[in-house]
Amino acid sequence: MIQKFRHAVSSQSDAMNGQVPSSGQLDLFLHSRAAVLANDVIDTLIARDAVRAAECLDRLRAEEPTHRTCKALEALCQILREWPFPSSSPTEIAEAIRRLETDTHPAALAAMGDKAGEFMRPFWRDLAQAAGPHVYDAAFPQSYSAALYLRCGDPEAAVAAALAVAHRDDNVDALHWLAVARYRTDGLDACRIPLMRLALLGPERLPAALSEIDDPLLNRDWQAFHATCHWLDSEDKTVGTWFPAWHLVEHPGIRINCGGPVTLPATRATQTFSAIARLLELEKHGYSTALVSARSRLRELDPDMFAFYMARRNVGHR
Repeated sequence: MIQKFRHAVSSQSDAMNGQVPSSGQLDLFLHSRAAVLANDVIDTLIARDAVRAAECLDRLRAEEPTHRTCKALEALCQILREWPFPSSSPTEIAEAIRRLETDTHPAALAAMGDKAGEFMRPFWRDLAQAAGPHVYDAAFPQSYSAALYLRCGDPEAAVAAALAVAHRDDNVDALHWLAVARYRTDGLDACRIPLMRLALLGPERLPAALSEIDDPLLNRDWQAFHATCHWLDSEDKTVGTWFPAWHLVEHPGIRINCGGPVTLPATRATQTFSAIARLLELEKHGYSTALVSARSRLRELDPDMFAFYMARRNVGHR
């Protein structure tokens, strides 16, 4: 690598002295020069200087018009010139998001690689601020400020926006945003309640939330849940509604207050979750008639989860 760099420097020196370097040295010199020019365009784009970015792009195209990043950089320069897109309503914000996702982000990845995220964040922040005055609209959840603050890397603002959603404890969008944002601000313990309530109310959203959180312990638990609860259909999009019940049995020392039964849908999974939560409270007071009755209730609700619960109790008391 050092030798190649020396060849490039030597080639540049020879060219300046009127000497013609070898073809291999010349190719390396021209390639290095094009890379420098492309980086100049990228730096000015990240700085959001549309005028200078266009000037740098002109220099790159003049010296190497077929450079692999030219097309993507040209698209990014145009987007920066046109920004901000119309964003005075949730509908317009949704259209701006679509353009950023389908046009801008792919071009940024093609031209910038790892720097694409740095380039995209200000766009998401601008949209989040534009969305700030608008209340949550179930027809355009992606246009709400909480979702956009998560995309620009401001979880504190996302928490505040999610908490402002009316009836947030019953809203799967708000629960999703709160789970992700709480994790990013305060860690795993802070995100458990909104995450588990999301699983009970909107289990089809749970895999996406887990992917965004991407916590090693949660990922391990999710895999263990599928492996342990083999009687459940792993292809069922609502299978995650059983995850909170499994979690209570697997981690009895972690209390998850998802609200009382009256605040949850009357499904077998939520009733099983509430039954297990009651059992764990009764266990604190030792063996009793109430505990026996509660175990019978769990067995009636779901024999498989009851068997899992009893297996864990037997292991715990050996």
